[in-house]
Amino acid sequence: MQNEKMDIILDTFKASNLLSRWGGKLASKCDLTSVQQWLILDTIAQPQKTSLGDLTKNTLVTKQNITKMIERMKASGLVQTNQDADDKRYVYVELTAKGYERLEQLEDMRTEMDGKVLSNFTEEELITFSHLLNKLIDQLK
Repeated sequence: MQNEKMDIILDTFKASNLLSRWGGKLASKCDLTSVQQWLILDTIAQPQKTSLGDLTKNTLVTKQNITKMIERMKASGLVQTNQDADDKRYVYVELTAKGYERLEQLEDMRTEMDGKVLSNFTEEELITFSHLLNKLIDQLK
């Protein structure tokens, strides 16, 4: 069983590297420097207010790296930050019009990529795969 687990972990690393490569190419077409910036844009676009702490928790990127990326994304005009009026410790991040535009471009490309990459899977397999990936992510946190 140990060898099977090792293959699963190594295969997961390989898949992660390939997905990062594909995602990086798509992100660069939208003037983003990394897949993490794409993940950040997607997280900020959710209906609820998003703080820097929320970004750290939801993207699994360290607070230090989130802060640096948000500063770069602010300089690129993709996001803006606002301090909470009642509690200055909280800084909220929101997308600018340019940020929404980039995210829309990325979503169109992701849909196309999904069609290419996931076309060999049945809907049932995709549901199971998604469930298992989330279970793995929860275990690794």
